This record gives sequence, structure tokens and C-alpha cells, in this order.
Amino acid sequence: MKKLFMLIILAVILFSCKKDPVVLTGDLLIEVRYEGAGESQAEVWLYESWDKFDRYEYYDKDMSNENGEVLFENLDPGWYVIEAEKEKSSLFILWAADSIEVVEGRQTNKMLILEPAGR
Repeated sequence: MKKLFMLIILAVILFSCKKDPVVLTGDLLIEVRYEGAGESQAEVWLYESWDKFDRYEYYDKDMSNENGEVLFENLDPGWYVIEAEKEKSSLFILWAADSIEVVEGRQTNKMLILEPAGR
């Protein structure tokens, strides 16, 4: 009887514990291109909204690799704004910005086509 009572109490304790919900994240692969080729060493910023983009409050920042790619991993699902910039010379800057939705459990891919910035 004592064993049965202990088993019931143990079962109640085990089943009453709440599990934290598993938050699925997504990845975002950005490819930065100019004139058909990947642009290495371009600065790429990730913003959580257009408001934060307007205020220059970026969430993350990285440089593109030799293929013009940047991978942001484990992002919360939702919409993000991405911006890329590369200085080709002291008078020639390439730039692009766009928005993209990150979906849980998947890698989202986005190509940013750089154009000369009108600064």
C-alpha cells in the first residue's frame, strides 16, 4: 500500500511539471550581388523593423564571405529588414535594403542586388 501511494505521488509530480514550450527559430541566408557576382566584404545589417532601420538600431551585423553570403542563425520568426553596403572606392559606394520574413524551422534565402548609392 505504501508503494502504491508513493507511485501515485510520483506520477502526480511528474505529470504536473510544466514543460517550457519549444521555440522554433529560423535561419536567414543573404547573398549580396553586384553585376551578377557575389560581393565579398560587404557590410550587412539585420534590423527587427523598418522603425529600427530608420533609427540605425540594428539587431546584428556581419561581413559577406568570399561568395557574397552572410548567414544569420536562430532568429525568431517574423519580418526583418536587411541592409548591405560596400565601398568600392572613396567615391563609389554600393547599397541595397529590403525586408524578408523568417519562418520557423526553415532557412530563408534572400538576394540583395547592390546598386550605386545616391549619397
